[in-house]
Amino acid sequence: MSPIEEFSYLKHNSISYDSASLIRLYQPIIGNDATLIYQYLVQFFDDGRKKHKFSEILNHIQFDMRRFEDALVMLTAIDLIKLYRWSGAYLIKMQPAMTNEAFLANPIYRSLLERRIGEVAVAELALTVPENARDLSKKLTDVFPDLENNTASPVTAKTDFDLESFRHRMVRDGLRFNNEKDDVLALFAVADRFNLNWFETYDLAKQTAIGSTISPKRMRVQKEEAGHLTEAPAGTDFSQQETVIIREANKSTALLFLEKIKQARKAVVTKSERDLLEELANMGFLDPVINVMVLYTFNKTKSANLNKPYLMKIANDFSYQNVTRAEDAVLKMRSFNERKQAQKVAQAPKSNVPEWSNPDYKEETSPEKQANLEKFRSDALKRLERLGKDGD
Repeated sequence: MSPIEEFSYLKHNSISYDSASLIRLYQPIIGNDATLIYQYLVQFFDDGRKKHKFSEILNHIQFDMRRFEDALVMLTAIDLIKLYRWSGAYLIKMQPAMTNEAFLANPIYRSLLERRIGEVAVAELALTVPENARDLSKKLTDVFPDLENNTASPVTAKTDFDLESFRHRMVRDGLRFNNEKDDVLALFAVADRFNLNWFETYDLAKQTAIGSTISPKRMRVQKEEAGHLTEAPAGTDFSQQETVIIREANKSTALLFLEKIKQARKAVVTKSERDLLEELANMGFLDPVINVMVLYTFNKTKSANLNKPYLMKIANDFSYQNVTRAEDAVLKMRSFNERKQAQKVAQAPKSNVPEWSNPDYKEETSPEKQANLEKFRSDALKRLERLGKDGD
């Protein structure tokens, strides 16, 4: 996007400008720049009669292009405008600001506003109906009964996330938030990024929960990992042992995997080891990667108990290298072991025994060098003979 590029308004898209909602509800979230751009677009709306250059906006409000683009991104994210690329130019669709009641009924928008101005200030803005008021309103199907035969699904808005249903499922399954305000926003971010409805989001949250606590970080990692190829990278051949490790790591939870190893060593899982698994999960690692790290730690330390310093060293490396799959974890550990082996060979003390004493030693001297050596030997013998005659 550049100042000389053109845009036009979508035709027949005149909206009602609600300045009260824009200033009271939206501005604390989107900031002054985005608010000003929205006001400009509303005031200069021309029903798509002609094309304009972005430089017109920049000149009028005295913004540079980077500042304008950042404001535009914010407006599209909160659904105050929609931006399209069309016929070599841009097309802008204006969206009306939500009413006070609709805005605060949206759990995502309300949480964002509470972050900016606080819960008390948001509560002051809320519309409340007296408790003893009786609702006399009719449903649409009461007035238009034929609508009951319409089976078409309603269009779902970008921010239509059924948080109440999500909470009911949490209560049923014994799940909880770690920090509800932050987690709700993080849940919406995952749902929005990967196009999930509330039920799909909940199912993902349940799969990746740490104990009974929802982990948006692990939810995001799980979806990102699912978007990658599930097979090994091209040209990679796993040994039979590595294949077994990957299979077992992928099919067990971290706790169950640890219990199997401990049972084989006639030991039990300790509280500190449970806490360590939880610490790794809070770092964002999925169970298959944790399982690989745990197995290699046991094999390296030769103990019946997890060695936390060694395990955390691996975890820090994996976190830095963004390892998210058991296959990648096995490859990283293979590479680590190969480097260690190479270092041992390089650091091994050199023998004082000459190479030619080795029974398997092969003479690889070039013919030219052999001729020089033979000449040197012949000259040396002649000198010795002369010395012997002089001595006589």
